[in-house]
Amino acid sequence: MNWFPQLASGAMAQYPLHRNRQWRASSNTLESGEMITLGDAPGGSIAWRLRYQELTDAEVSKLTSFFQASRGEAGSFGFVDPFANLLGWSDDLSKPDWQKGLLAVSGGLGDPLGKQRAWSVQNGNGAEQSLSQSLSIPGEYTACFSVYVRSDAAGTVGIARDSNRVNVPAGPQWKRIQISGAGSEGAVESTFSIIVSAGSTVRVFGLQVEAQPWPSIYRSTGAAAGILKETRFQGGQLKVIHTAPGLSACQVNLISRV
Repeated sequence: MNWFPQLASGAMAQYPLHRNRQWRASSNTLESGEMITLGDAPGGSIAWRLRYQELTDAEVSKLTSFFQASRGEAGSFGFVDPFANLLGWSDDLSKPDWQKGLLAVSGGLGDPLGKQRAWSVQNGNGAEQSLSQSLSIPGEYTACFSVYVRSDAAGTVGIARDSNRVNVPAGPQWKRIQISGAGSEGAVESTFSIIVSAGSTVRVFGLQVEAQPWPSIYRSTGAAAGILKETRFQGGQLKVIHTAPGLSACQVNLISRV
């Protein structure tokens, strides 16, 4: 699958951008005059209007080449919602989206935002264990994985994307940690993990993955969303305006099926 190119900064888009979510419903009128209306989930879509400023020549070349390879409106490709936390069930580690290994997890604990959404993650085993979730984003995409952590006993917590890992000190105060960058080259999915040392217990809250180099405000999620594999250009032309030597602007319109 081809994927919409990120900017050189690692972001999917520039602000301001426009996102319009549409739902479709099917209605039937009975002989009695009664109307029955039901939601038509496969007919939903998201329209995107992305406005780019100060694009470099390299970014313009990448974008126009992608447009040509997609044959304008004809070809579909993958696109990642710039607003989304891509993880599923970010406040519920009991869901099957999360791979927990031999870790024991329990929820309902106080979080840094004054609510009861944090989780205890306990490793009672003799080797480190991982809490992880895999997402179908390409390895070459820049992504930021962030999480709030704390530990009653001073120690370290590992945070990783695929084989890229950093160990971060954790203590009795909540601390937001992160790892940012690309994943494994050529990979069709990436695995994001929190690694807990043998015999350790940590509290975690606000697990979030975003297709950009830095974390934004935490967004709680339900079922995983934001990875849009049926996206097309909307419009048969991609107009690029040169605004200064080596710099350009353009508007890209996309439509994603959800």
